[in-house]
Amino acid sequence: MHRPLDGKRVVVTGTERDFGRELLDGVLGGGPSHASGIATSALETRAQVDVQLAAAAERARGPVDVVVHVAMPEVAFEAIDFAEVDDARWEAVWEGTMRPTLFVLQAAFREMQGRGGSIVLVTPTVSMSGAERLVPYTVAVEGQRLLAKSAARQWGPDGIRVNCVAPAPEHSAVGVESTAVSLAPPALGGPGDVVADIAPVVVWLASDAAHFVTGVTVCADGGVWMAP
Repeated sequence: MHRPLDGKRVVVTGTERDFGRELLDGVLGGGPSHASGIATSALETRAQVDVQLAAAAERARGPVDVVVHVAMPEVAFEAIDFAEVDDARWEAVWEGTMRPTLFVLQAAFREMQGRGGSIVLVTPTVSMSGAERLVPYTVAVEGQRLLAKSAARQWGPDGIRVNCVAPAPEHSAVGVESTAVSLAPPALGGPGDVVADIAPVVVWLASDAAHFVTGVTVCADGGVWMAP
């Protein structure tokens, strides 16, 4: 039986939420030698992230090969009118998203440098379409996609690939349905199942089969956002 992640050591962040837990379950179906989850609350400082990835490597008895970053601060999911976004809210969402993402990327690089590896950021398609009353969230997710592109360009020579997977809005906690951000219903009938439909895309990007793919965003949303 073919197991795309056979022998790989995997870490998934944001596993305190349903999506993160289900994605970890789906990734386990890819056959990694070890997979573990990290809660969003354990990613607030660079030191915390370093400790978490080091602990994951110790549990796996070897350096981490794949990092899937799902984590997002709770405040990011709170709807607020654009005109009422103050400095405190902006900083809480922007910094609360970008700093942990930066820390995770840097820690993953240190784990993978000299060996290669794969990093996948989960960036829901609502960031590409925009969404009413979710400006800080959508901007922060687009910021993550830019970080992924920059890291992909710089770390390609090290054999480290960085990509994004974009699920449908229903898989985030923002309370937005696909019909609110698309001109037509999802081409494949709905947002899909995390384990059956989205995890296999993550597994593929993390596997050696995608060795020539980096810096891209793969929309795994059932055809909600058909970006060029």
